[in-house]
Amino acid sequence: MTKRAAELLLLGAFLVLAVFLYQSTAGYPQNVQGSTANYVRFLAISLGILCAAELCLCLAKVGEGRGKLNMAKAPFRFWGLLILLIVYSVILEQIGFYIASALFLPAAMVVLGARKKIQICCTTIGVLGFVYLVFEKLLTVPLPERLLFS
Repeated sequence: MTKRAAELLLLGAFLVLAVFLYQSTAGYPQNVQGSTANYVRFLAISLGILCAAELCLCLAKVGEGRGKLNMAKAPFRFWGLLILLIVYSVILEQIGFYIASALFLPAAMVVLGARKKIQICCTTIGVLGFVYLVFEKLLTVPLPERLLFS
């Protein structure tokens, strides 16, 4: 598969996703039609417009993108991160957001090439602290809680 064909296929998939996302808002309960549904519609329309613009730009590049598709120049990083994301999504509900994220973030940073332990620890603590303050305290968004220890 060429790079151009992969780009066109991916953009087409995102356009379809935008349409489905927009249509899904019709099934929202009546009490959120004015707030949450409008936000999701905005996201769907934005995604659709950006994909359509990128699709036009991609089609305008007639002679480019004939090379073979290389999934990653660093296959260990690509496959390692993909495996970490799958494991993270599986353990998220079992051990909770904060513990799963405290395990995932440093592992992902190491796979992606970070080597300074202080920087990895500070970044993990900073991200989790930011999520706690913004989502738990400010917005009161419920994050996945652990099922294993309940």
